Amino acid sequence: MARKPEELSRAEQIRARRHIEPVKRKPIERTPEESTERVARSASRVVSRRPISQVKPAQQATSSRGRRPVYISTGTPGKELRLPAVPRVSIGIRIFSGILALFFLIAVILMWKNDHFQVNPNGINIKGNFRVSNAEIASKLSSYGTRIIEVEPNKIEQVILRDFPDIKNARVGVSLPANLNVLVEERIPAIVWHVDATEEKEASQIWIDDQGYSFEVRGAASLPIEVHANIDPPPPFKPVRLEKPTAAEDANKEEEEEVIFTGYEPNVDPKLVDAIQVLNQIKPQGTQLRYDATRGLGWTDPNYGWMVYFGRSVEHLNIKMAQYQKIAELVLERNLQPSLISLEYLHAPYYR
Repeated sequence: MARKPEELSRAEQIRARRHIEPVKRKPIERTPEESTERVARSASRVVSRRPISQVKPAQQATSSRGRRPVYISTGTPGKELRLPAVPRVSIGIRIFSGILALFFLIAVILMWKNDHFQVNPNGINIKGNFRVSNAEIASKLSSYGTRIIEVEPNKIEQVILRDFPDIKNARVGVSLPANLNVLVEERIPAIVWHVDATEEKEASQIWIDDQGYSFEVRGAASLPIEVHANIDPPPPFKPVRLEKPTAAEDANKEEEEEVIFTGYEPNVDPKLVDAIQVLNQIKPQGTQLRYDATRGLGWTDPNYGWMVYFGRSVEHLNIKMAQYQKIAELVLERNLQPSLISLEYLHAPYYR
């Protein structure tokens, strides 16, 4: 038996009304752009009832990102001419490296085959020399006819230093197409060493720089110190080995002889060079500085006419000068006329 409407609850009344009247929903207000976007999203949802194996992959649209449009102005405001798109070319690092390697390979082949890259006398530039002529230096270079890529600057520098003791430093560089650039630094002479003539040999002279390197005289030097001697300048002191070298040491010595030349060592005792420079400043004006193989350096006293020697070094020079004054006074008091006074040894001076 059906109940009366007054006996129904509110929820039951709503459900009963829904069965009788259709549900009317309030439409959602949207803009035209939102409606179009919603329709597009709905259309993109495609449901296929076919098996997965029958579905063909969609073809990807050709991207135009690799191309760029080109526009040409026509001269009329607001108008321009559009050309077909030009593709963007991108070179990778591997392609660039390959091109660079190919370029260097072609350059090396050209340097090897072309005579323009062959060193010749006209391509040798020598600078820094004043006494040694360009012809002398160029005559020692064995690079004529050598390809510029075969030149070894280090070996050329060693040849120059070996054959010219009066050259202190040498720098060699190359430049294209076939230029050889040589920069040298000559030694500055500080002492002119005169060797007196004997029955066995003629008089000679050599130059010595302030480091003890001797070399032949070339031209004229500016205000050097002159030393007159009866012998060549003494070499630096070197310890002498009394033990006989072993076979292994002899083999090592032979290997060392094949080592590349690096430069000369001073061939005049540096202490003697220092002594010459000091004594030249205190010797009487107008006298010659002389060297004796036995007594060392000295000069002729212009007041008394005898020779005075101070040895090969300037150690204790002030004391030796004071001793000389005392000895000269003693000789004069005794009315003696010695030929020489030697102060080579500080504790054993003598006159003769």
